[in-house]
Parts: sequence; C-alpha cells; structure tokens
Amino acid sequence: MKLRLFLFSAIFFLILFLLTEILLRLTLVFFGYPFFKPSDNIYKSYYTNLDPVRQKDIKSNDDIFDVLILGGSVVSTPWSNLEARLDTILKDEYKDRKFAFYNIAGAGHTSLDNALKYTLLDKQRFDLVFYYEAINENRANNIPAKDFRQDYSHIQWYDGIYLLQAHPEINITVIPYVVDKAIRFIRDNIKKRVFISQDKVDPAYAVFGSDIKTAVPYQKNIERLIKTAASRGDKLVLMSYASYFPPNVKLTGKEKDMKHFAGCRFASPVTIWGLPENVHKGIEIHNMGLRKLVKKYRMPFLDMEATMPKDSTLFCDVCHVSEAGAQRFAHEMAGFIIREKIVK
Repeated sequence: MKLRLFLFSAIFFLILFLLTEILLRLTLVFFGYPFFKPSDNIYKSYYTNLDPVRQKDIKSNDDIFDVLILGGSVVSTPWSNLEARLDTILKDEYKDRKFAFYNIAGAGHTSLDNALKYTLLDKQRFDLVFYYEAINENRANNIPAKDFRQDYSHIQWYDGIYLLQAHPEINITVIPYVVDKAIRFIRDNIKKRVFISQDKVDPAYAVFGSDIKTAVPYQKNIERLIKTAASRGDKLVLMSYASYFPPNVKLTGKEKDMKHFAGCRFASPVTIWGLPENVHKGIEIHNMGLRKLVKKYRMPFLDMEATMPKDSTLFCDVCHVSEAGAQRFAHEMAGFIIREKIVK
C-alpha cells in the first residue's frame, strides 16, 4: 500500500513538474526564448549578429585570412559597411590572399558587450581582431554613484544577461531560472533598485554623467579582451576612439547641431550618451585607459583619435562617420595592416 502511494505521488509530481516546465517554456517563447534551447536567448534578444558567426568553422591556420571586428555602431555594418571597404582595399593589395570579415559590432554595445561576445566565440580562431569603441560606455555614468555597479548591472540589459549566465541548467529545466527571475523582480521593486537604460539617457540623471565611473570597468573589459585573444593566439589590434566636437560650439542635442557636421541622412544627437561635455570627457578618459593597456601589454595600436582629422565633413555627429569619413577610416585600418605586415 505504501509502495503504491509512493509511486502514485512520484508520478503525480513528475506530471506536475513536466506540465509546469512546458507552461513556463511556452511563456518564455512569447518573450523570445527558443523552446528547446532557451539559453540561446543571448543570441536572439541580445547579440543577434553573433549567431551566424559562432556557427561557422573559422580557423587561423588555413589559407583564409579571417578578420573579426568588435565595437559599437560606428564600425558596424549598417553605419560604415567597414568589412566590405576593407575587403576591397586589401584584395587589391594582396591579390593572392583570400579574406573573410566578420563584423559583430553593434549599436549601443560597450566594452563589456564586446568582451562577452568575444568570449562566446570560443570555438573560432581569427587571424586578426580589431576593437573600436569608447563612447557607449558613457551612458552607464548617468546614475548616482551609490547606484552605479562596476559590472554595469545597474543597466537592465546586463542584469538580464547575468541572470541567463547564472543558470547553465536552463536548457534542462527553466524552473530555477523563472523562479530566480521572479524573486529578483520582487526584491528589486521592494528595495526600489535604480536601473537605467542601455540605449538612452534619462535627462533627470544626465548631471551624474560628469563623474566618469566607467574608467576602471572599461579598462578591465579591454584587459579581458587582451587576455582572451592571447589565450587563443588571435592577434588583437586596439584603436583609440576618434570623435569630433565642433570647436567653440555648445552642442544641445537638437536638430540645429547638425549644421556643424557633414549633413548625413542618419545622425545621432550627442545627448543619447549624456551631456555633451560629459560625453567628451568620457571618451578622453576611456582613450587614456586604453593607451595605458597598450603600453602595459605592448599591444598593436592604431591611434585613430590622432589619425582621423578633426574635419566636420568626415563626421555625421560627434562619432559616426560620413561617407568620406568611412572611406578615410577604412583606408587607415587597411594602411595599418599593410604597414605592420600583419598579412603574411
């Protein structure tokens, strides 16, 4: 009798578990999680241009010279079409070599996003990796110092990524993940935890951006890139960040600012990163941190900040490049590859 009761209870709880699991998975599907492999939400909801690259067999010991591009929107495909420009220039220079470019730079992505994305490409090996980004970090500064987190978890975007990473069992069962997510939601609301957006700045918090709290985390994230590349045998090239803040002009973030730039079809107001003076300050501090790492680790370095002329015709806004700017940018990168004899 006891055995029968035990078996009945075990079957009942197993059915209950399976029903709960299926119901929760269906709920997660509604929010963009794959049903059978919900861990892949990192590629579906966060790093959407990473999935095609991670599924490729990329080796650094074959006859194809593989180049990975990391960064933010400036070097992303929609903004600068950088990989196509580099391919054209380098194929003309190295007529006997085959090139393959993988651009996983993304709008709004910080040094942390790039470190995470590069880590996720653990099975791929590249002949060359370029890193270019130092402005998106500034958004993280627009929060009171007491609410800032070194791991950027005060931004909901990263808080969500960390939650996914904390549950490696999610493909087997989503129950612990969902329970944890619910508990965190309740706890954060009770404690009135402050979060900021990954892609815009709350004007009420912009004043806090003068304190460049991202200086140390930025360097740590770049150092993570350096160490990951070294462990894989990938050649990493760091680039300082070029920006253009029109001299003797007080930018406002309004449409009238555009008369000081190239007049591109698409441009971003400086205020999407914070107050203009804080954004400028942040870029300078991040560049300083990057230069320190270049010196410490003796890294290959392209000083794009010094190389790109402070010319309004080359910039759509304080960082994105115009057509002429994109051409100049690509030629500087290709010229560096040729001068440094990186392609063997």
